[in-house]
Amino acid sequence: MAELTTEQMLYLLYADSYSERGTVTKGTVKSHLPSEWQKQAQEICTALQTQELILQVDKEGKPTKREGRFSVTPQGKKALASSLAVTTYQFDSSKGQKVLNTLLACIKETSQDSPASKSQQEMSFAEFEQKFKQLYFEERKRQELRGVVAIHSKELCQKFMDATSISEEKLIQNFELLKSNGKIFSVIEKDNELIQWVE
Repeated sequence: MAELTTEQMLYLLYADSYSERGTVTKGTVKSHLPSEWQKQAQEICTALQTQELILQVDKEGKPTKREGRFSVTPQGKKALASSLAVTTYQFDSSKGQKVLNTLLACIKETSQDSPASKSQQEMSFAEFEQKFKQLYFEERKRQELRGVVAIHSKELCQKFMDATSISEEKLIQNFELLKSNGKIFSVIEKDNELIQWVE
């Protein structure tokens, strides 16, 4: 996925926003750019063309070598959406900045609902308790087969972190909550914390 600069992102946003029947003129896009980037409009356009994020077209939308009119390619729309999802840019023009900033907030929210980012969201305490308990009993069963059961909190917590996407901070917080709720009994032996699930 192409990484866009702020000015490239804005160029694509205005190009997509002000397209009529899928095409837009360079002049239209340039007129909507913030004044500090209007002088660089041609350079921005050329960079986007090189990345195949925009394509020069005629009035019917067919590819052409004549400059002036272009369309945003499907790759360009994808690059724009992913850039908008993570941008910190704040619109300050009078051209509907509230609508645009709301759009950004919506896109950020939508991107957080994607499967990739769901894995980064923290699990609830109830889900943590259920999964931690399951891992505890799997470990206990494994150790019982060897004849000695000594479950170290450090090792079990590390296994839990490896198996899930929970942050270390949240893991410690939830683990301490299990102990304070009386779900887990712990003793310190030779600098190691041994734990037992209270059934």
